[in-house]
Amino acid sequence: MGKRDIRLMIDDVKFGCRAVGVLKKNNKILFQKKKDDKFFALPGGAIEVLERAKDVVVRELEEEIGVSDVTVQRPLWFVEYFFTMNDVKWHQYIIGYLLDIDDSNEIISKDEFDGIEEGKNIIYKWISLDEIKDADIKPDYLKEKLLNPKDEFEFLCEEDN
Repeated sequence: MGKRDIRLMIDDVKFGCRAVGVLKKNNKILFQKKKDDKFFALPGGAIEVLERAKDVVVRELEEEIGVSDVTVQRPLWFVEYFFTMNDVKWHQYIIGYLLDIDDSNEIISKDEFDGIEEGKNIIYKWISLDEIKDADIKPDYLKEKLLNPKDEFEFLCEEDN
């Protein structure tokens, strides 16, 4: 957790703000997970104080996989998300963006690859839309949102038990 990340404990609840990106190429979406995690998630990270949410996904992909040609196409959703992880209750705001990269970028041809950020041990994987329904993906609402995308910006309130 960075010193400037918008994350704090309030009583026994951890509050945080994140931005994530949906990078879709060749009918596949890019996901990430720590090597010892069970579930994949969309790439992204904590929003820092005075940082624009759309800049987070660009920064994170450059830091974590060395991709510098990411463009943010549009915002997809704002999620107020409640969940418990490692016996800690979370209240999280997540802003999702539709992303694009140049068709010639080398990561498109790799099915699965390691991130480059030292000490993070993150694996990246392209998961086809046909496999998303049965894939180990979190948060739970993502499957529906990725398989049935809306053209307009959405506000969601989701809870995982």
